[in-house]
Amino acid sequence: MNLRRTLRLTILALLPLLSACTRESQCKVSIGETAFTIRPNDALYRSLNTVGGYQYFTGGHRGVVIVRLYEDTFVAYDRTCPEDNDSQVSASDAGGWGSTLMECPTCHSRFNVYADGAPIDGSATSCSLFQYSTSYSGGELTVY
Repeated sequence: MNLRRTLRLTILALLPLLSACTRESQCKVSIGETAFTIRPNDALYRSLNTVGGYQYFTGGHRGVVIVRLYEDTFVAYDRTCPEDNDSQVSASDAGGWGSTLMECPTCHSRFNVYADGAPIDGSATSCSLFQYSTSYSGGELTVY
């Protein structure tokens, strides 16, 4: 009988730890489906023709932003703010060339696109922007 009571008390004591929120469960961002291919070196996408350039596209939940990190490396993020799913982040060149930031106009969180969309210190959220997968080959960039 004592063993059963001890076990029950142990489980009750551990229950709050087992149900505590993890960062993953706190960072659920509404995203939408997206899949498209572009040729980023074409004149139509001239803002992507240079390293550090970015351009907005339709798709996802609140739109997609593509940033050219290096000559052959691109990242694509959903523009939905992880702190406020009703807000759309926009590029802010406040950090100067090569440090394009995304900023939410509602909660003023800022995200570093060169660091997997992670929030910058002082942001209202600890969650990163949702990052889509990209593939660049033969001059074509696929976002999915």
